[in-house]
Amino acid sequence: MVNAGATVRVVIDDDSRLAQNDRFTWVPVDHRGPKELRYPVGLSSQLQTADVAVLHSAWTFHNVVAGKDARRLQVPYVLEPRGAYDASIFRRKAAFKTVWWRLLERVLVRGAAAIHVFFDAEVDQLRAIGYQGPVVQAPNGIAIPDDASWDGGSGGYVLWIGRFDPEHKGLDTLLQALRLLPRQDRPQVRLHGPDWAGGKERVVQLVRDLDLAEHVIIGDAVYGQDKWKLIGAAAAFTYPSRWEGFGNSAAEAVAAGVPTLVTPYPFGRWLDGHDAAVMVEASPEGLAEGLRRVLSDEGKEKAGRGRGVLQAHLTWDAVARSWLSQVRTILSV
Repeated sequence: MVNAGATVRVVIDDDSRLAQNDRFTWVPVDHRGPKELRYPVGLSSQLQTADVAVLHSAWTFHNVVAGKDARRLQVPYVLEPRGAYDASIFRRKAAFKTVWWRLLERVLVRGAAAIHVFFDAEVDQLRAIGYQGPVVQAPNGIAIPDDASWDGGSGGYVLWIGRFDPEHKGLDTLLQALRLLPRQDRPQVRLHGPDWAGGKERVVQLVRDLDLAEHVIIGDAVYGQDKWKLIGAAAAFTYPSRWEGFGNSAAEAVAAGVPTLVTPYPFGRWLDGHDAAVMVEASPEGLAEGLRRVLSDEGKEKAGRGRGVLQAHLTWDAVARSWLSQVRTILSV
């Protein structure tokens, strides 16, 4: 955003571990309340001098409070829900979310100057919840090291990197797909990432139940050069989510030139539309066939196109220019 000409202030709860040497400004604002209901106090001094406020995530009390303050001060705000208004998210803790929606979230959504989505396919989600206002469409950006590239698959494994939420990320479906393949045709699958609500142990148990221990490695989260080495040596990458806000690690894999297998969430459909990845239905049968295809010449051909497509369309500078241009147009109407 700074490269695109914006002056940016980022409000945070605690700046004790941040170095103040960025081209944007970190602004510590006092927050109160327990972890799940933490909210900013005294945000008005920052909002009243802003042209637009950007509120990240959804179903959070800090957004509810910030949105209320912005409306009181007549400062337009853009919501960044990151896919959190998908119907699948509504179904999680449905009773709680129904009450929260009626009392808090609905007012926040309807008061927004605009809502940011990554892809046009998400707009229907917003219309389904009753939002009829402007939409800003811009994908996430990607930034990969200059030397991050596919080495042709020297590791021989199919890689997944993400948060261990097996239902959301489709890890149960992926393992069931692996079980459908004849034993001699099963690739080694490596799953890396942080735990989420005990999901990692559930995946470990599912590997045992499906008798896949010899084919599946469950590892720690990986970052920095360790992550890029793991990506670069993969025979293929997979991101088999049932639903998805974006899927950063899949974008990184495609940008590095790795053959990639996806399911039909919005980014998966976007990649498929650019012939940049193998896309299959999010079922064991679909993913079993997808594993065969992504490890074939088809996967390599799509990977060759995908690298160029992402480097052309998903740089952070291009994304920021698009976001700012759309918001300026909306606010000038």
